[in-house]
Amino acid sequence: MIREVVKLCGLERSQINEKLCLLDGCGVSFEVREEDLDAAVFMTSEIGAEMFDVVRSTVYNLFDGEVYASEDIGLQELAAHLLKMSDRTLAVAESLTGGLICSMLAEVPGISGNLYEGIVCYNKNSKAERLGVRADTLAAFGAISRETAYEMVRGVSCPPADIGLATTGLAGPSGDEGKPVGLTYIGVGGGDFILTFEKMFTGDRNEIRRKAANVALFYLIRYLKGDVWRL
Repeated sequence: MIREVVKLCGLERSQINEKLCLLDGCGVSFEVREEDLDAAVFMTSEIGAEMFDVVRSTVYNLFDGEVYASEDIGLQELAAHLLKMSDRTLAVAESLTGGLICSMLAEVPGISGNLYEGIVCYNKNSKAERLGVRADTLAAFGAISRETAYEMVRGVSCPPADIGLATTGLAGPSGDEGKPVGLTYIGVGGGDFILTFEKMFTGDRNEIRRKAANVALFYLIRYLKGDVWRL
């Protein structure tokens, strides 16, 4: 029997199952485990290795933009490994995630060699005072914006940190700045190369926070892998 796993981030279980329906009758059974957009798809089959390779390749093609590992490893474990392998130093600025990202990374032994600091800049004034987000940026675009996420990364990724990761958004239960609950901006990068992403998450307050933390780590992984062209 052949059994392998592919790890995905960014899709709900229903979205994953919808894509896997395209492979009904291929001779491979799929088991999906998903929690807060972090999923494991287990592939099991007794068909020959050659045919299994074809199905596996199809699965990777179906989920090309969401795959982060071909083994059962957590987002934080892989992010920590890549930081170590690339000899990068990370600093994190968290608003709606409230320290979740740093807490996840701190689960990994040895992360102190690559995680410099985490700042929970929950209040708008903290973003300005601690990270240097400009007052005119906050006035023009708000604390929940692509522009603010960009400046949060720029503010936190200063020596000795050479890469920053930032989250800002609305976890609910009510909206703010005329923006909906679930709207989230994630920034990652350093120096003159900083990427920002807009996401809309669903669920209750803490589900949204956990989804934002998971997806932020996923973007960090893709950035460290050099897969920015697919982000």
